[in-house]
Amino acid sequence: MEIMIIYDSQFGNTQEIAEAIQEGLGEDHNTKIFRARKVQAQGVYNDTDLLIVGSPTQGGSYSQPVKTFLGELSNDSLQGICAVSFDTSTLTDNHGFVVNTLTRLLGNAAPKISKELSKKGARCVDSKVFYVIGKKGPLIHGEVERARAWAEKILKKATKHKSANSSDTLT
Repeated sequence: MEIMIIYDSQFGNTQEIAEAIQEGLGEDHNTKIFRARKVQAQGVYNDTDLLIVGSPTQGGSYSQPVKTFLGELSNDSLQGICAVSFDTSTLTDNHGFVVNTLTRLLGNAAPKISKELSKKGARCVDSKVFYVIGKKGPLIHGEVERARAWAEKILKKATKHKSANSSDTLT
């Protein structure tokens, strides 16, 4: 399976999750990992079976490099590709009433990334939030392991998606 992981990271936490996901996918696949600001959006996805996009949550949305990357994708450029999204975010328990309320109102980056990927033609099968302590981190204990375990789950979903698309083209 051809897998591409695109991420942005401000303090290293999202990068750590992206790398844990890559580890969790195992070595049986051709997995490429790129920072969002260093990858060209056009023409990268010719053979991609699974696209994974991650960002820190910033103001209830995803980071500018991820916005730029997704904005460069043409409509239907991800047609037939299975995709998932993830983000890193602070736990609302660590903040006061105002920040907690704003966080609940604005939400997280991952669902918004999934929505944008769907607009580009991808079939988004999952999204996940990974938590950090405070603005700069570190990741909460156990999040790296949770990311590795999630990778195994999304791999199963992507394999199922690939099989369904293969049978669609045969009929």
